[in-house]
Amino acid sequence: MQSLTVKPLLGALLMAMGTTCATAVSTNLYADEPPQQQNPDTSAGTTPKADQPDKSQKPATLATVVVTGSNLPVAPDEVMVPVTSVDNDEIKAAGVNSNALDLLRKVVPSFAGRSNTGTSNANNNNQNTAGGSQLQLRNLDTLVLVDGLRVATSGINGIGGKNFVDVNQIPVSAIDHIEVLTDGASAIYGSDAIGGVVNIILKKDYQGAEVGVRYGAASGNYREKSGYFVAGTTLHGVHITVTGSEAKTDPLYQDARSFTSPLYGRISNIPGTVGADGRFPGAILAPGLSSPAQDNPTGTQATATNIDSLIANGTYLTTTPTAVADGFDVSRYQTLLERQDQKGLSINLSADLLDDNKLTAFGNILYSRTKSFTQWLPIRTTVSLPAGSPYNPLTTAFNQVVFGYLPYPQQFINTAEGFRIVAGLRGDITRDWHWESTLDHSDNTLEQDQFNLIYAPNVARAIAGGYDAHGNPVLGGAYSRVQTGFSGTGAFVIQPALDPLAVTSGINPAALANLYGTEAIHAQSKLDAFDAKLVGKPFELPAGKVGVAFGMEVRHESLSAYTDPNGRNTGPTAHDWIGGTAADPFSRGRDIDSAYSEVRVPITSPGWSAPGFHAFDLIAAARYEHYSDAGNSLVPKFGFRWQPIDNQITLRGSFSRAYTAPTLYAMYGPTDTRLVGSSVIQSVFGLPGLEFNGEDGNNPRLKPSTAVTRSMGITFTPQALPGLTASIDYSSVDQRGYPGGIGFTNILQSVNQLGAASPFASNLALGNFPGMPGATAFTAPGQVQAYLRSGGDPLNLYAIDRFTNLGGLHVRSANMSAEYYFVSDHAGTFTFATNGAMFFKYQFQALPGQQYYNYAGFVTNGGTGVQGTIPRFSFYTTADWQYGNWDLTVGNNYIASVTDIGPGGIVYAQSTTLKRIPVSSYLTWDLRVGYSVDRSASHEIIKGWSVALGINNIANRMPPLAPQAFTDNNADVATYSPIGRLIYGTATLKF
Repeated sequence: MQSLTVKPLLGALLMAMGTTCATAVSTNLYADEPPQQQNPDTSAGTTPKADQPDKSQKPATLATVVVTGSNLPVAPDEVMVPVTSVDNDEIKAAGVNSNALDLLRKVVPSFAGRSNTGTSNANNNNQNTAGGSQLQLRNLDTLVLVDGLRVATSGINGIGGKNFVDVNQIPVSAIDHIEVLTDGASAIYGSDAIGGVVNIILKKDYQGAEVGVRYGAASGNYREKSGYFVAGTTLHGVHITVTGSEAKTDPLYQDARSFTSPLYGRISNIPGTVGADGRFPGAILAPGLSSPAQDNPTGTQATATNIDSLIANGTYLTTTPTAVADGFDVSRYQTLLERQDQKGLSINLSADLLDDNKLTAFGNILYSRTKSFTQWLPIRTTVSLPAGSPYNPLTTAFNQVVFGYLPYPQQFINTAEGFRIVAGLRGDITRDWHWESTLDHSDNTLEQDQFNLIYAPNVARAIAGGYDAHGNPVLGGAYSRVQTGFSGTGAFVIQPALDPLAVTSGINPAALANLYGTEAIHAQSKLDAFDAKLVGKPFELPAGKVGVAFGMEVRHESLSAYTDPNGRNTGPTAHDWIGGTAADPFSRGRDIDSAYSEVRVPITSPGWSAPGFHAFDLIAAARYEHYSDAGNSLVPKFGFRWQPIDNQITLRGSFSRAYTAPTLYAMYGPTDTRLVGSSVIQSVFGLPGLEFNGEDGNNPRLKPSTAVTRSMGITFTPQALPGLTASIDYSSVDQRGYPGGIGFTNILQSVNQLGAASPFASNLALGNFPGMPGATAFTAPGQVQAYLRSGGDPLNLYAIDRFTNLGGLHVRSANMSAEYYFVSDHAGTFTFATNGAMFFKYQFQALPGQQYYNYAGFVTNGGTGVQGTIPRFSFYTTADWQYGNWDLTVGNNYIASVTDIGPGGIVYAQSTTLKRIPVSSYLTWDLRVGYSVDRSASHEIIKGWSVALGINNIANRMPPLAPQAFTDNNADVATYSPIGRLIYGTATLKF
């Protein structure tokens, strides 16, 4: 497809901003287009694919097609909704071809905000995608389809992760093009289409074969490698297209990038620290010592009576949590980008069972396997040494001791398998009436292994000692009796006792046996659906035929997950993995029945020559859905398309209601217990390095979130300047009751400010989770802060974050695109294109009754600022020159400056330490040179070949710093890629 952009209209503005804009994104659905070879398959959700269009010619007529956002087939220049299409040529020009998220986030700037997360989610747990990739237009709920049909969400949702369709499931080699609808579409597709729809169209009806490879490299030992094949033929009337691919990316570690290394001030509970003087930690092992046992008698020979004695003799030095955190560099341990290995296979089939399209059968089988790796900090835990234990230098119990082994970082290996099978029939009843029905099954299965967790039942045993090497009980003996197999039924063995006071050099690796193990987690999401629809033109009005569509869908969604026994949240083995995921087995399903309709009515037509109404159409749609557990929903949509003078100016607008149903996990899932990262306490109280216990809870009383969306757009195709098309679409979205967590930042901030008067007073306690034995509530304002600042152990702090219907969103934004091309008889074809997004307002209300805060132009993260980076405007621009076999593309990515306000919202408003930190604008340049040979008309075996060399981010620009908001990396590495300068090469061969 051709690109469509706003170069001349926005040129002066963009040049004034100091940037040059162009794009490889096509939005070619609103104006006369160059002639295109039509794909014979015009099923729902597909659009015609251009095959080397001749830009110097204009078509007399355009074949009707069905595009994302409507069930009615129309000519491409008569579409009422704003649809952007990205095809294979544009994917290649962008220099990104291993992940649909990375591609779309680059070339369609509307994919902005914290919810567009994938491989960059490498060192935190509050955006848990288990290696998957989530897409959200304008940081709003977005529906992802494949060939116009739903697919199962990621299995990670079954253990409290994010609820999203993992676009990693879709092999890039299998993608023909991607359609992006930036308009509310619940009336067409149902739940989740508040922000818009992403429809991934797979290759089909391919003839011939093609293979290709790609290799890219950047500093820091970062590599990208991929290969693919596509082959198609027709056998006995059956059209078969098979695609396969494998793509690998290396992990990128924090210490490979200067903006995130060294990274101090993040954690204070490190090995070698202990509680003292009412602080935790309050003392640290003196330099040069690997253990107190070096300079002090221990066990039954111990003489020191307390920690002050060890400070006095120089074994320990007094310290503070801040001083410890400021001296420990976490970047040596953590990944910045995940490692990924993606494999995929797609088989598309179709066959005409009757002539003249009376009956056609079609189907698709899609399989993918994505394996990802990420690494976090080593697990640390607070332990006590009983009096007389072999390494205790005190005559009494030694409490508040931090134990951990730094050479054992916590590591995750996620293996996600996606499977989808579709079978369908479609046919023509008459020239004006068509029908289609499909059966669809898809599932996503996740196996997650968390390495280097600590097996809790063996910790006290390993520390206690009390045995000799032969297993005989000996008072103060230097050997311990521990259990094998990480199970309560395992055999007991004798091994060297553990010295938890030691740093790495002082620990005997043999003492770690049966302490560090791996938690295994299994999760699965399934979807089964049947869809049937009837589309036709029942009668004709003076301005043209009326189009109607009727349809119904029934689907069943299910979600299940379980951990190994040591990962349970309740029961005899609850929390036996220290640092792992704690969740009880979960399995739940629901049924959804729906019916929908759509009508398009032509009011005037070009043949009438009506003043001010060259052409005017109205459209209306409605969808009713019944959820077996979440009630009913009826949402409408109304729209128009208006050409007041001629086809040079086209206006369109819509009004619709949309909704998002609560997830199965949010309503029925088990509680998930984990350590909450130190960034929460740091953002609320300014204290670094403190983690605490958190529990995420379900709420069966959740209601769907509702939204009202409005849009208005205009497309300009001046006859005075052939080759120019410009478009701008304004969008207004008001959403209420979004199902989500309260936020641990909200809970701590509110309880500390209001005490017992806080609406979340029952969500926070000392000693145990609220409502459990030993739990003590906070009752007075300032009590939480006083406890932490006085040295209270944060691991004695417990918070519950229940799902609830949150406040609301007011989002006002615009998408802009333009393209200008011209053909020179002697110099080739030149194309200039740009695609941009502007946020006028992004107001977020965390909870009903709270204040709305505007996040447009700001960067936030966590707490009430879950928006991430929302720039006021951003553009992706390209300039392309085709001359003979050569193709040269220059790309520009520009993101306006923003302001770092940390967690944002109420936390920022009430904080005395957070400041407004400017985050500079971001501009990168790409370059790609390609050479291709086409021999398709010849009888040779090799029909063509191509090679290309490219550089992304030529100047090696690193992400601008936002240290208050992104304490984990100092910058938003999702919005601004940390890869830097990437040099890549590609080669293809066609048969």
